[in-house]
This record gives sequence, structure tokens and C-alpha cells, in this order.
Amino acid sequence: MTAVEWKTKRLWLVRHGATIWNTERRYCGSSDIPLSEEGQQQALWLGQRLRSVSFSTIYYSPTRRARATAEAIASAHREPLHLHVDDRWREIDFGPWEGLTYAEITARDPDYPGFFSVPQRYVPPGAESLEAVVQRVQEGLDALVRADEASCLLVGHGGSLRLLLCLLLDMPLEQQWRFRLDPGSLSAVELFYQAETRPQATLILLNEQQKVENP
Repeated sequence: MTAVEWKTKRLWLVRHGATIWNTERRYCGSSDIPLSEEGQQQALWLGQRLRSVSFSTIYYSPTRRARATAEAIASAHREPLHLHVDDRWREIDFGPWEGLTYAEITARDPDYPGFFSVPQRYVPPGAESLEAVVQRVQEGLDALVRADEASCLLVGHGGSLRLLLCLLLDMPLEQQWRFRLDPGSLSAVELFYQAETRPQATLILLNEQQKVENP
């Protein structure tokens, strides 16, 4: 009997650079908000941080903030990279909550805390369900695992990346808020798997950010 080959893959995870709405603590969701000046600087830092890291493809969400971050990383890299847009990595659609702050949402929707405590059962009115987001994130993960490359980079959003980490680390989805992933941050997981099997994952880096000197 032929032994089944074990494979490894390093998956670099980038949350897009900051936007004005991030700074104002507004829910961006599916809204196509561009990078702020701060976010552009974070994208440039990510490019330098990853300049010599070995990977061949950048997968990214179709939003402007994710695309601009991916392009900055690709422009700085020492080797030519493939850029691949994938709609499965977009942020959750928060519906009428988008553009609002926490205080504004709680004033309009007293059931708002249910989204944090039981996200599988509570869906913001007119928004995307957690079940739908998890399904597309799982499909995106399956595609990454099937890709014939030892390392790749994903530029996504806070929500899609937190759910990805829960799936990889076998954590309950309601624990997603325990992962802090700031705008412009870098994380990484090491995947260990066989063909047609669910990958085992080890978190090797979480929320690394640009160091800003105090004035």
C-alpha cells in the first residue's frame, strides 16, 4: 500500500489597511470604502515587511481597500506575484448597520448584542447570515488548500479572517471575537494535511503591526 503524502502550506493573512470608517469605528461591511492615508502607509509597511517572504500568489477580496493593500504588497515584492481576486473573502454584509457606530446601532436595534453572543441565531435585519459567510469562507479555504503552492497570502477583512481562524483551529464561531486583527495587520498559520483531508493548523503569527514612533 502506498503511503499517503503529507503536505504543508503556509498561509499569510493580512487584514486590509485602515479606512476612515475604521478610525471612526463604523461598520464597513460590504461598503466599498477606500484606504485612508493611514491605511496607505500600513499597506506600504506590509509591502516592505513581506518583500523577501516566499509566496507566489496574493488572493484578495474585491473591495478597493483590499485590492489597494494587495497591490502595494505585490509592488514591493522581490519576485513577480500573481494577483487573484476572490469574492468569497469579502466582509460580511451588515445591511442597514453599515456606516454606523456601535452606539448608533444599539440605539436603533436593542437586540444588537445577540450578534456577539449567538451569531449563528441572530442575523442583523437585512444583513448576511453567519451561516452564509461561513460557507463561502470554507469554500475559499478549500480552494487555497487545493492550490499547488507551498505558501500564499490572503488579504481579507476582520470578519472573514476571524471566521477562517475559527474553522482552522476548531474553535466555536462565537469565539471569533477573541482574535484581535487590526487594520493593516499580519498573521500566519501553518497547514499540515493529506489529500482530501481537513488540514491541521498551527497559528504562528497574530496581529503583527507597523510600529509607530511616538512624536
